[in-house]
Order: sequence, then structure tokens, then C-alpha cells
Amino acid sequence: MASARTVAATVVLVSALAAAAGAQPADAALENGFSALQRGDADAAAAVFRGALTTRPRDPVVLYGAGYAEHLQGHETAALDLLKQAVQIEPRLLQAAVLLGEIASRSGDLDLAIKTYERVLAQAPANMAVRARLESWQSEARVAGRFEAYKDDRFTIMFDGPAQQQLAARATATLGSAFWRIAATLGSSPASPINVIFYTQQQFHDITGAPEWAGGGFDGQIRLPLRGAGTNLAEFDRVLIHELTHAMLDKIASRNVPAWLHEGLALHFEGHDAARAGRRLSAARLFVPLRALQGGFSRLDAVQAAVAYEESAFAADALLARIGPQGLGTLLADLDGGQPLDQAVERFGFSFAAFEAELSKKLNVRPVPLSHE
Repeated sequence: MASARTVAATVVLVSALAAAAGAQPADAALENGFSALQRGDADAAAAVFRGALTTRPRDPVVLYGAGYAEHLQGHETAALDLLKQAVQIEPRLLQAAVLLGEIASRSGDLDLAIKTYERVLAQAPANMAVRARLESWQSEARVAGRFEAYKDDRFTIMFDGPAQQQLAARATATLGSAFWRIAATLGSSPASPINVIFYTQQQFHDITGAPEWAGGGFDGQIRLPLRGAGTNLAEFDRVLIHELTHAMLDKIASRNVPAWLHEGLALHFEGHDAARAGRRLSAARLFVPLRALQGGFSRLDAVQAAVAYEESAFAADALLARIGPQGLGTLLADLDGGQPLDQAVERFGFSFAAFEAELSKKLNVRPVPLSHE
């Protein structure tokens, strides 16, 4: 999901590109729409651009704004359709093309992502960020070109030849069993298939850029390094279920779910002992304000990540115990509908501040910020 900071940058640039392309100048309504994108208010932006599309259905700037709003709302199929139209009508609207490439990659359409960024780079050859991203996708495509695949209604599992075939078969069974168990607690299940890709350790880090401590990743697709998986099947299953939870959450509630809840639920379903996590945090006198764990953990070092994961497990387990599976389903629906977590938990009769204070009291530890030094 794009950050508000990314949106702000593209809002500034799109005006210049639109003018250069001879597109219609932004009127007051469109300015309001782009301001809403800059604030991260996807719902307000979507309303503005949907209205504009009724009278200007082929305006590339309107299509771009509408596509960006759909993306921020988690509606990737609709976003792709709108952005494709914008780029087709006005190839010089590079911000639309950049976003199109990113969403295509996340959706598993690597061919579209590569072709889109090749066109961007032809117009902006000095853009090193685009060049690096394109080279990464091209490298990934060369690796994926020799992969085989298992497919069923829920999963596509890609693997590199006979050496990984048995693990792919095991993954199919593990994922299929866990899918329904997770869905029962989340109160819903994704309709579209989930892609799972197996890599060597080097391939995984080259393609994902994940930190060394990462045992797997989800960026629209589950990506798993097979380091010693054949000799530790329990660990293989654990990581698979962890990443499956992320994939299902992303498809059920694609926005506003904080990283600590995402990770905490993934740990819950993989079988992590939340009570033991609490004891470790209490003994170490560690409790980080949950607001510090809203974003992803990829920038944390190994020690900080360990704290973040233990606290996420403890907090998510406490929340689930308090509101129950039915409440969790309602909470996820409210978050996906655009409510911030602070507001969404109030329907259960408590504030987020009170919930966090209760966690701190149980651990008998005062919250302390994570150091990023």
C-alpha cells in the first residue's frame, strides 16, 4: 500500500505532466481530489474522481486520480483497469505508468510490470529508481521463467524443478488445511487465488531485498526461501502458515490494519505462544508503544524485530481474547471500510489507549520507544 508521503510526491508531479501532455487543467473539484490523496483520505478522493469520470471518462488525469484512489482503498483490479486507460490515452503521464507497474507486479503480472517500466524508462532514462526496479523485475522474470507450478482453486505454487517438487506438494496440503482454519477466525476468506513462490536463499534476498532475519515475505505474493526446509518440515509449515495469514488478511482487509496486528495474527495462527511472549517482554522490561509498530518491521534490526514480533503476538492475542472471532471479523471489515483502529475498537466498549494501558499493566512495564540508532 502506498504511503501518504508517496502520494504527496506524485500529486505534485502529475500536475506538471498533465500540463505537458495537454490534458485538461485541474478544476477545483480535482484539486480537492488530489488534496484528499495527499492526506491519505482515499474515500474522499474516490468520491471526487468517480464524479469527475461521469463527465470526463477519457481524461487521463481523472483516470489516474481515480485509479490511485481505488489502489489506496485496496481495489487493485479496478485500479489496474483505470490506470491502463490513463496510460493508453496519455503515455506521457508517467506517474500513472509507475503506479500501474507497481500494482501489476504486486498482482503477479510481471510481464505487464516490466513492459510498463520499460516505456517509463524510455521517457525518463535518468530515473535511477525506475531503472533499479525494472532490473529487479527482469531478474525475477529470468528466475521464474524456469519454474514449474501446482495450481488449484485457491493456490498457485511455483517451484524450481524436481528438487522442490515434494515440498510443493507438502505446501499444497499445509496451506489447504490452514486456509479454512484461518478463514473461520477471520470471518471471511479471499475469493482470488494466492500465489506462492519458492526460492533459494540468495534468490529470495536478491528479489525481495528482505532483511537477513526474514524467513519469508508477502508483497502481494507469498515468497519463501527454502533454506533447509527439507530437514525441518515443522519450520517450513510454520513459515507457510505465517505468510498465508498475511496473504488472507491483505485480501480481506487491505487497508488500515496496523503491522503489529498483521504480524500478531500471523504468529497466532502459526501457533506462537503469546503467553510466553508476554513473559519474555516482562522479564526484559520491554514494551514499545503500539503506534511505533504501525508500519512494517523491515527497517528494524534483528534485536528490534524480535521485540516487535513478541509484542505483536502478545497484543493480538489479547485483542482476540477480548473481542472474539466474530468481533475480529467486524473489526477487520471496519478497518477495510476506512475506519482508523482507534475509532474501530470503540464499538467494543473500550478505547485503544485503554487497551494499550491494560497490556502495559499486565506486563508491569512502562512503554518505551524503539531506538533507531
